[in-house]
Amino acid sequence: MIATKQVRGKPAIAARQRLVRLITSCWRTQALHAAVQLDLPDQLAKGLVDLEELALACQCDPDGLRRLLSALCFLQVCHQHNGHYKLTKAGQALCRIPPDGSPSLRALSIWWGDALWPMWGDLTYSVRTGQSARKRQSGLQNYEFLDQQPDAAGLFHEAMEAMTTLITEDVAQLATWRGASTLVDVGGGNGSLAAALADAHPDLIVVVLDRPDAEPSADTPFGRLAQAGRARFIAGDFFDIIPPDADRYLLKSILHNWDDAACLRILTACAAAAAPGTRLLIVERIRPDRFKSTAQDEALVRTDLNMLAGLGGRERSRHEFDDLLNRSGFEVISVSPTQHEFSVIEARRI
Repeated sequence: MIATKQVRGKPAIAARQRLVRLITSCWRTQALHAAVQLDLPDQLAKGLVDLEELALACQCDPDGLRRLLSALCFLQVCHQHNGHYKLTKAGQALCRIPPDGSPSLRALSIWWGDALWPMWGDLTYSVRTGQSARKRQSGLQNYEFLDQQPDAAGLFHEAMEAMTTLITEDVAQLATWRGASTLVDVGGGNGSLAAALADAHPDLIVVVLDRPDAEPSADTPFGRLAQAGRARFIAGDFFDIIPPDADRYLLKSILHNWDDAACLRILTACAAAAAPGTRLLIVERIRPDRFKSTAQDEALVRTDLNMLAGLGGRERSRHEFDDLLNRSGFEVISVSPTQHEFSVIEARRI
């Protein structure tokens, strides 16, 4: 029998304990995923509910459900009082329609616990090759997998909307919108950000260019603006052509999906559509030279690996953004941080 050297000292033991917590942290994603799949948040939103009632409503084994609820209490999604369970303020965000009217994070939880989950198991392949794990697993590249999975496409756009709402107010308050009359949101999904910008600036007319499966329905804020003549959705590929002659162009969470060659194609297409002096806004995370133990940097390293495994994309530094923009005919004039992970790079067409 081989004896292992005993680890001595409180700092060393604490470091190992922390590493064990990190190694096993996948349980958090899947506990939240299971909760929304079972519709637990919406059941709990009805009020204080006891275990037997919940098990019957969610068609669960009572003991299994109790154990999941214990995990959710630890994650501060709900709390227990006198044998009953109640949602916390944070837990309400997992409801289909949160009681406080805030955007739901339900789709985001399902997206991470389902569609993204297999890719993380293949991260080693992506690190070794620099290639997308999704392409390896499915044979499909970029967003082709959404063409074959309409339900996944709807979930994807809903999940992206949930992330976008975190920075909408910051983007809307930028000085660049003063005097702007037309905006083209390139890859703007279901138009939630464009609609919010139009609402904040009544003289602004917005156009969203994206895949056909992103087209918003008539009862969305974007759809209502379209009926009023202030919004238009164009189904198309931004690698082919981008609508010309707008005052502002916007790329939110687009460039990190792609390698440098593809980013240059997108930015060059924007430059071809834009007249000299036109502003281009890029909303992305900016990779620092050195990472710190902050929530923002944790999000950045997480999404950088997510882009690598999912699409072969990457997060970029300020220098890398400057280089791509200069090579495609733009110059950076300002960088504005938001309250949530992202920054807004404003560039001018040369």
